[in-house]
Amino acid sequence: MNVRSLSIGMLAAVMATAVGGAALAQDSVGAPPEQTHFKVSSYKPMSHDAATAKALERFNDDRYSMFIHWGIYAQAGGVIRGKRYYGASEWLMSNSKTPSAEYLELAKDFNPVDFDARAWMKTMKAAGFRYMVITAKHHDGFAMFKSAASPHNIVDGTRFGRDPLKELAEAAKAEGIGLGFYYSQYQDWTEPNGGGNTWEFDPKKADFEEYFNRKVVPQVTELLTNYGPVREIWFDTPGPMPAEYSRRLRDLVKKLQPGCLLNSRIGNDLGDYTSPSDSEIPPASLVQGGDWESVFTHNRSWGYSAFDNDFKSTNTLIRLLATSASRGGNFMLNMGPDGRGRFPDGAQKRLLAVGAWLKVNGDSIYGTTRSPLPQTPWGVATQKGSRLYLHVLDRPADGVVRAPGLTEPVTKVSLLAGGGALRFKQDAGGLSVTLPAGTAPSDDLVVVVETQTPVAARRDQGIVLSRAYGRQPLDVADATLSPGVKLDAIKTQLSVDDLRKFYTPVGLDDPSKSVSWTVQVEQAGDYHIDLEYSATKAQAGHEGTVEVGDQKRSFGVIETGAIERRKPTFLTFQPVGILHFDKPGRYQVSLRPQASGQELFALRTLYLTPAN
Repeated sequence: MNVRSLSIGMLAAVMATAVGGAALAQDSVGAPPEQTHFKVSSYKPMSHDAATAKALERFNDDRYSMFIHWGIYAQAGGVIRGKRYYGASEWLMSNSKTPSAEYLELAKDFNPVDFDARAWMKTMKAAGFRYMVITAKHHDGFAMFKSAASPHNIVDGTRFGRDPLKELAEAAKAEGIGLGFYYSQYQDWTEPNGGGNTWEFDPKKADFEEYFNRKVVPQVTELLTNYGPVREIWFDTPGPMPAEYSRRLRDLVKKLQPGCLLNSRIGNDLGDYTSPSDSEIPPASLVQGGDWESVFTHNRSWGYSAFDNDFKSTNTLIRLLATSASRGGNFMLNMGPDGRGRFPDGAQKRLLAVGAWLKVNGDSIYGTTRSPLPQTPWGVATQKGSRLYLHVLDRPADGVVRAPGLTEPVTKVSLLAGGGALRFKQDAGGLSVTLPAGTAPSDDLVVVVETQTPVAARRDQGIVLSRAYGRQPLDVADATLSPGVKLDAIKTQLSVDDLRKFYTPVGLDDPSKSVSWTVQVEQAGDYHIDLEYSATKAQAGHEGTVEVGDQKRSFGVIETGAIERRKPTFLTFQPVGILHFDKPGRYQVSLRPQASGQELFALRTLYLTPAN
């Protein structure tokens, strides 16, 4: 069948028929709006051509990037027809079901007279960002650059009359910041033949091929020929787009700029690196290598919102950055400038504070590789050759940071900030480092461990439990699944306006099936068990057990409500009992149903907390 003759509505039907359930595995606009369960993404090394491999080396060295969502929606700031729309302001046109002609009226008032490309880049450099990506065209179809392919662009369609991407390209070169462009290839709400606008246009009448050839190909060509070297094209929401179109885009980009990277949202497994779902850092156990980049926004909106100044704290941003790096990935942080071209003050202040931390501790982030250590209660680690960086995110009550199993000969231990030597002890059990008393408060105190040889991976040694810390999470994504149990990704709202994933085991419907974790207990003692899960009315009343050796602690499942894609999901926090560990060592903690039949529940996390 010739896909060129198909409408978008027909494309979706053909894709579902041709590949069955695989079409539903797309975590994109192509999935039904009510779908919650998705196939778990894998993060594995891939082979690349020489130009792409070289570009990925630089990509992995940089580790920290800035995302900019900016368009005529910034002029509205989340308000249209006098009504506020909370959440993602760049989705204002869709959320309000505004017709194209009315929405494009925003362009007449869009005049970002305070936009200063050089000032933007200087801020990014001071904040520690190595490269940036800006929305060249978002789903609303309005181009933020001079484009011959459509009159709906910032140069021809606004009083501003300038090309900010041209100015940013020049400023990026001057400041040594890498430049990339976001481009929405499938969704285009102001085009009858584009995807996504079902409130104004009939999808059955759409000619996607016409839109793709007339607008997408020319605009991507303009971006790759008019702005100098482009680090990456950040595509988004491929939807039901057949592989032919993703392949044509990939071939176009690689022909024009062979070293330009493509994220996985180009669709159809044709990206150079993986973009997890928004606001997700993949669990450590799912990352077996490969190249990836987590993406978070600073507040709850990606585009500028006039009434959302709930920006993440400096400490939160540092934690996200360090955690991403510890799992071998990059961290991309988004901010939306306002309609005048200004960075929100609250956001910029926090970005610069992260930059100040990076000036001192950047060696523990830039150019590092993933942690060789298992999950530890004090934080995460990164590595660079024979230097292991311990990011102490949660300080122990006894002031001693332990890295069990670290037996490579240690030559020196010091603080990265200031270089002061630290006392340490190394024996057959691993490494213990004593933190200095009175250290200035920091959410991420970085300890440098220098070894004779690089520390080898020992992530399978188990999750470390210590009485010197508080509650320790045992995530189901890090569990061992028995035969008949698989891991699913659930996409829902874990908080208002925040659509993200959590992982859950599927198949816990028989006592022979279980999920289990290996834990490494530092000291004998008791630990409280708590469960975090969601359960339907049909699952309520069923029973399960948490087991360690001959200890069995039973629990009954309570109803929390159905999981929905577009509404916040309630996850209960349920106490179960106490487990006793009579000596240090490795143990197996298992959870299983007590009877056959109904799926037990949608488990997210089992927590173990030291009991007094």
